[in-house]
Amino acid sequence: MKLVLKIADIGISVTSNVAFERFNDFSFYRHFLAGNGTSCDCSLEHLIGAPPEPLTVGTGFSTDNWQLVRVRDMNILRVGPRSPEGKPDNLVVFNRDYSVGVMYQKSVFELFRRFIDQFLVINLLSRRSGFLFHAAGVVLQGKGICFAGPSGAGKSTLLNLFKDEVPAECLLNDDRCALRGYGRKWRVFGTPWYGESRVSSPHAAGLCALFFIRHSKRNYVRRLSRSKLCPLLTVLGLLPLWDRSATSAVLSSFQRIIEAVPAYELGFVPGRAAVELIKRTV
Repeated sequence: MKLVLKIADIGISVTSNVAFERFNDFSFYRHFLAGNGTSCDCSLEHLIGAPPEPLTVGTGFSTDNWQLVRVRDMNILRVGPRSPEGKPDNLVVFNRDYSVGVMYQKSVFELFRRFIDQFLVINLLSRRSGFLFHAAGVVLQGKGICFAGPSGAGKSTLLNLFKDEVPAECLLNDDRCALRGYGRKWRVFGTPWYGESRVSSPHAAGLCALFFIRHSKRNYVRRLSRSKLCPLLTVLGLLPLWDRSATSAVLSSFQRIIEAVPAYELGFVPGRAAVELIKRTV
């Protein structure tokens, strides 16, 4: 069986002997399913069972919940807390540029665990003038708008304010959007990885404005200088810190988007007046 996803114009195919409907997270990707004729940037083989040993002797990057090890021409991703035997719940063996991989999984549960796919897309975007961004996204009259901010800044709140303003497919996401540069033009894409509003769409549009948002006692918008933008992008962009060259590529993308897309600080009080202020600004 074969599953094909398209996220931010990146094709990912997965082949498995297990019916994909058996995975708890299958419905999470229903809006991002693509046809078998889709051009794929990464092809994954999915296997149930323990990975071959040894596979994880090498140098790498480690967090509490996952580890990345480089062995020769392989990038080996371990996902999940280590068991007493030292074996992960999931292990993925990628080639150097993440175009091919083999996914090993102990049992049928979640296909990607809502992490493997994000990790993969972050890597693939960095090689394609793009990055994942902590932002809600809306397409308003054909114009893509991002509302960026940390947890609690109001991304889901702002997205909800637009539910009566645009069709459902134009509500891209309330937590993580993908941005890609095409020359001097930028596009914003919806992704599956939603937040509180549980809104996600595969739709995309040309990016016309970035708003860095905060709750406020009054509505206001202020144009941000270029010097203030790079630190904001660095905090809210999902950087591939495990790969020096990929991180450098994303930082270069930050510089290009700063030059191409106007950015604003937006303080808002939830309500119609905030929406009207945004409309006037873009």
